Amino acid sequence: MSFRASSALAFRASTSLRAGKARNDVPIAMSKWWGSYKAQDGVVTQQLSPYEQQAVMPWVRTWPKRLVTKFTSTAMDWVPPFVIMIGIVEWSEWKHAEIAHHHRD
Repeated sequence: MSFRASSALAFRASTSLRAGKARNDVPIAMSKWWGSYKAQDGVVTQQLSPYEQQAVMPWVRTWPKRLVTKFTSTAMDWVPPFVIMIGIVEWSEWKHAEIAHHHRD
């Protein structure tokens, strides 16, 4: 008796138990877990509410007002440092040009 024939005889009981229940869409280790799962064709399990169909539009309608409000309410936090930074950059450029051209008099 060949090896192939003896292995077929050795596993003949397990193949008859799994006949008709074999699942190809899940791993073999999970076939017992998913064996009793029945596919539900055409059953709606989730739906989109009419209030959620335009989820972005309320934000688009209100963003200009919110942008102006945020911009003006936080202006005192970022305008003075920005003005000081621009002043320092302009002063340093002027001072560098003065030092660089000082010997040319």
